[in-house]
Amino acid sequence: MRISILTIDPGTTFWGVSVFHGMEIMTCMVKNLSAKDSSRNRLHEVRKVFEKLCRTYSPDLLVIEKPYHFWERQSVHLGSITKEIKRLSKKRHLKVIELSPKTVRKVICNDENATREHISKAVCRAYPEIKMYMHQNPKYKRIYWRRMFDSIGLGICYLKGQIITK
Repeated sequence: MRISILTIDPGTTFWGVSVFHGMEIMTCMVKNLSAKDSSRNRLHEVRKVFEKLCRTYSPDLLVIEKPYHFWERQSVHLGSITKEIKRLSKKRHLKVIELSPKTVRKVICNDENATREHISKAVCRAYPEIKMYMHQNPKYKRIYWRRMFDSIGLGICYLKGQIITK
C-alpha cells in the first residue's frame, strides 16, 4: 500500500509544500502566509493552511524540516509555527518525521554542506517535470529554491530512507 506523504519546509512568510503518493510527486507549491502582525493571527493562519492541505490531500505522514536553533532564535515566530504544525499533525493522527537540513543535504547530495542550488539540481534529476521552476524570474527562483525544492528534498530523503531500511 502506498502512503500519502505531506512535506513542509516551514517559514514565517513562505512554506514549501509537496505531496507524494508513494514515490510519485503529486504536487509541489509555495504557500504564502499573509498574517504578519501578531502570533495569534499567524497561528490562526497556520491552522487554516494546514487543515486545508490535510482536507485536500489526506496525508498519512508529515515530513517537516527541523529548524536549526539559531533560526528559531532569529525569528520569534518560526518555533511556534513548527510546533503548531506538529501539534495539528498529531491531532490528526499523522506520523511526524523531522529531518534536519544537514540530513537532507547528506542524503540527497552526499554532502551535508551542499548549497541550495545543488539540492535543486538533485531534486530536478529525481523529478525532471519540476525543472521548469529552475528557470523562474530571479525573485521567484530564490523563493522556490529556498522552500519548494527543500520540501521536495524532504520527501526524497524520507523515501530514500524507507528504501534503505526495507
